[in-house]
Amino acid sequence: MVKSGLEEKPGPNDVARVSQYRLAAHLGSAFLLYTLFLWQGLTHLLTPIQMPDVKSITKLRGLAHGVMTAVFITALSGAFVAGLDAGLTYNSYPKMAERWIPDDLWTFSPKWKNIFENPTTVQFNHRHLAESTVVLISGFWWMAKKAPLHPRARIAVNLLLGMAFGQATLGITTLLTYVPTPVAAVHQSGSLVLLSLALWVAHELRRLPKM
Repeated sequence: MVKSGLEEKPGPNDVARVSQYRLAAHLGSAFLLYTLFLWQGLTHLLTPIQMPDVKSITKLRGLAHGVMTAVFITALSGAFVAGLDAGLTYNSYPKMAERWIPDDLWTFSPKWKNIFENPTTVQFNHRHLAESTVVLISGFWWMAKKAPLHPRARIAVNLLLGMAFGQATLGITTLLTYVPTPVAAVHQSGSLVLLSLALWVAHELRRLPKM
């Protein structure tokens, strides 16, 4: 899939480019397959623990899948950042240069193309998706703190919160240091770790058949 998305190099010294659409599709399909395998693996490896059927657990159960979706979408937006080298567009945080909303956010026509092809818009979206995901996970952790979770589920929730802030820190570091390959690679790997933890939490909270 990635090979089919390779674009021809205009000159002998130019770097080969990959279509951001193919890159995102490749990453997304890999993550989807990974989550399916991980879910099945956890089902076979972990002893299921029944949790009380109370309102707080029911709310967390639904929200856990929302967290997992938010992490997945944020990671997918990161593929567009990588494909367009959008991490090199504005290397400051929290503002983009001196502005909260840059002037070149909607310069492409038609407007929808900015979301997928304008490096400024792609970076802007990834920033705010990441921030929203951290806020969502923080809220989830706060709700889980008051719920009657079993110890293994609580460990998973605590690790999820810690990794969310760790991944955000990695992302900001990648941006401020002009995207060095080792740091960027760790940041990309961090998205998979975060997705794994979100899936583990959802797996722990799943409704089990009554014995």
